[in-house]
Amino acid sequence: MEKTPSPQPPSPVVLIVEDDEAKRYMLARMLELAGFRTREAATAADALKLAREAPDVLLLDVRLPDLTGFEVSRRLKEDPATSSIPIIQMSANFTTTQDKTQGLLGGADGYLVAPVEPEELVATLRTVLRTHEVARERAQLLESERAARAALEAANAQLRTQVDILANVHDSIIVTDLAGRITYWNEGATQLFGYSAGEMLGQSLAAIYPSQSPEELADGLARIIAVGARTGEWLGRRKDGSEVWINIRTVPMRSAQGEPTGFIGVSRDITELRELRAEALRRAELAQQFVGIVSHDLRNPLTAITLAAESGLRKQGRDEATQVRLLTRIRSSAERMTRMVRDLLDFTQASMAGGITLNPQPVDLHELTRHVVEEVQFAHPGRTLRVECSGDGVGTLDADRMAQVLTNLLTNALQYSPPETPVTVSCTSEDGSLRLRVHNLGKPISPEDLARIFEPLQRGASGMDSAQRSIGLGLFIVKHLVRAHHGDIQVHSSPEAGTTFTVRVPRGETAAEDAGSSTV
Repeated sequence: MEKTPSPQPPSPVVLIVEDDEAKRYMLARMLELAGFRTREAATAADALKLAREAPDVLLLDVRLPDLTGFEVSRRLKEDPATSSIPIIQMSANFTTTQDKTQGLLGGADGYLVAPVEPEELVATLRTVLRTHEVARERAQLLESERAARAALEAANAQLRTQVDILANVHDSIIVTDLAGRITYWNEGATQLFGYSAGEMLGQSLAAIYPSQSPEELADGLARIIAVGARTGEWLGRRKDGSEVWINIRTVPMRSAQGEPTGFIGVSRDITELRELRAEALRRAELAQQFVGIVSHDLRNPLTAITLAAESGLRKQGRDEATQVRLLTRIRSSAERMTRMVRDLLDFTQASMAGGITLNPQPVDLHELTRHVVEEVQFAHPGRTLRVECSGDGVGTLDADRMAQVLTNLLTNALQYSPPETPVTVSCTSEDGSLRLRVHNLGKPISPEDLARIFEPLQRGASGMDSAQRSIGLGLFIVKHLVRAHHGDIQVHSSPEAGTTFTVRVPRGETAAEDAGSSTV
């Protein structure tokens, strides 16, 4: 009875990396005739991808269109999945001793200068394959010997290694049993939650995740065993009681028989990242509102200007009074657009460009206040404006910006108070600071509106004339202008006392003794 011949091992697979299609074809034919199987790649990217399919050897051209063969070799040797694949570099351009040295030092097992004779190429491939096969066999023997010697202390050695590794990881690593009781707590967990390992060993995870009930915690651990891993964002609590958002990935631990024995959770603080996300969302919403302002609010005065201009052009011979009304309407709408554009520019600078810049100079705030009130009075001849100034009003301020603050507050007070009631502005000095107060007797501001009155895009009452309504940025800009002066602004409103905005700014370097008081 004839013996069945032993199956022959499959022919070695050579991955040919060559960007020249003709050369690649010739090499493939040459090697296939010599008994090899071949795979082909024209770029470094293809080579790195195909190398993960574990060819027996790489025949690598040094000159490739996307990376050099030296860099491909380095990456393959650094990747544990491909580091054991032997590499033979071949080049017709990089032929110096320095090139060969660079290739061999970079991890290549051989270096051929093209063109190469078929016999030399085949012999080199087979020699490299034999060398690596012998090396693998020796490594396997050595590994078997090491495994046998380490069998008696494997458990302790593994534990020591794990402890050393985990202790030096910055991320929080927490190990629990199946019930969620903590059995390991590394230094990263201490840094994240504030508890020491001694305080937490044996404790339940509920100590750092109090928002989860015991039932929710048990259900979550059961799902991890069923699914295999779970990643999510959770709200934890530090030892000092502060909250911290963390990103955590939890995987089950299993015995050699595949039975679940506990869990490993790796987490890190993402509180700042979540804040950045929220800020990005806020900016996106502001940008969307910004577009709405430009497309809607600016359209109204533009339409008014256009219609008034067309009306003036279309009908000749109108009396002077009619023409004055049309021109007045055009001027009013243009001024409103100018205010809108200024507010939008200030809003952008305050919200997205690092704050509003100032040009502080010595200025008398009393004199500036009187001047602003005169301008506002001129625009509102039917209203009563009162000015009360006392103390030394000299300080180092940006006069234009402080005028803008006072103008916005005065205009706001006039808009939201009955026409027959006065608006009072007081300017005083107290303890090295200057203080402005704008008071009106209008309808009190509701607590809900007070809480968000300095936020952007908060508009006036719905019953107000749309031609006089702002785009909702005035008080937001006022707040940032005051802050730019290192000051603060507060508002108090009640039915009995009315509404008062109080601005306090430091006097700065310029100060004088009490200059008396005056009331206008």
